[in-house]
Amino acid sequence: LTDVDAVYDKPPDEPGSKRIKVFTPDVGVEIGQKSSMGRGGMAAKIAAARVAANGGVNVVVASGFDLNNIHKVFNGDDVGTLFPAQERPNKRQRWLTLATGSEGSLTVTEAVKEQIVMGLETPLLLAQVTSVAGTFDERAVVSLVDPSGREFARGICTKSSQEIEEKLPSSSALTFSSSHPLVANNDFVLID
Repeated sequence: LTDVDAVYDKPPDEPGSKRIKVFTPDVGVEIGQKSSMGRGGMAAKIAAARVAANGGVNVVVASGFDLNNIHKVFNGDDVGTLFPAQERPNKRQRWLTLATGSEGSLTVTEAVKEQIVMGLETPLLLAQVTSVAGTFDERAVVSLVDPSGREFARGICTKSSQEIEEKLPSSSALTFSSSHPLVANNDFVLID
């Protein structure tokens, strides 16, 4: 519960702002100043709601000034902004999402990113990596980034950065060493 009715596409006191009924990762939200009563502003509310939703819980951000909103939420009424529950991640995925930092990154092509995001259960192969950044050891947590440098996943890498750099294929032809997984399909998690 908060001091605004819901999450809006821009600060609610601005003309033309619209309530977001259902929040999805691709929704654009213009964050304004935090309120004088609050501590974190709308960005903190969105972040907290997404953590809970990514943990498998439906979340509604709604006004705490109207205590009937609690009843309305449990009745399924159209109030506030719903952050729909996502499939509950396993322990390793929760750890990767919430308790780790990245020690480096692996850049992949847009096509490889699409395969991973679409949920095709395939590991990330050395042949699919275009570059490596940072210095990290085997079994380190790394970011998977698209060609623009945006992190879209995080995973546990089976090779050190030095091994990867030494074996990066100069062509897309699969060889014995380039067809070995760098990140197993159960060792990564998507990052919104």
